[in-house]
Amino acid sequence: MAINTNESSILKDLDAYGAHADELPGGVLNAIFAFRAFDLRDRFPAPFPDFRSALEALQSETAYLAEMSGEIVAYCRDGRSIEIPPRFFIRKQARFESRAEAEQWIQDRMEAIERGEPLARLKGIVLARPDDPIEKQIDDAMAFSDRRLVHPDNNDEICEQVAHWLLEQLEAPC
Repeated sequence: MAINTNESSILKDLDAYGAHADELPGGVLNAIFAFRAFDLRDRFPAPFPDFRSALEALQSETAYLAEMSGEIVAYCRDGRSIEIPPRFFIRKQARFESRAEAEQWIQDRMEAIERGEPLARLKGIVLARPDDPIEKQIDDAMAFSDRRLVHPDNNDEICEQVAHWLLEQLEAPC
């Protein structure tokens, strides 16, 4: 999500305690004055002074479905905005670890449908359509991945990776 904005509009109505852009590291990364975190309900309108703070906001209880729609954008003093690729902080994880586990899930859903349980046909429809042949349902279920935010224990490593990536982006010609 690239948003055309400038430093003054991001920092509007913030006092010295609300944004500490002056605490960013020197060098090339000093070209970044703020970060924004976006979740599905845009619950973080205030800028963050660094990537870690934006990431921690997405990992917080306040965030709404950040694993589905989370974004972090860096705002540069020259007017550019740089979207941090979600691959840094959102991971895909297979829903089922084995084919047998997927088969069991399909079988359980089919039995619930046969028993006439309400909404059984809708259960897991994003994983596999109940009207498809069983083999296709199993293949679809095996191919499905859940999206998860990185665990906070990994934040140091993620922050370092993003800092290196941002350096490359800032040093590249516009």
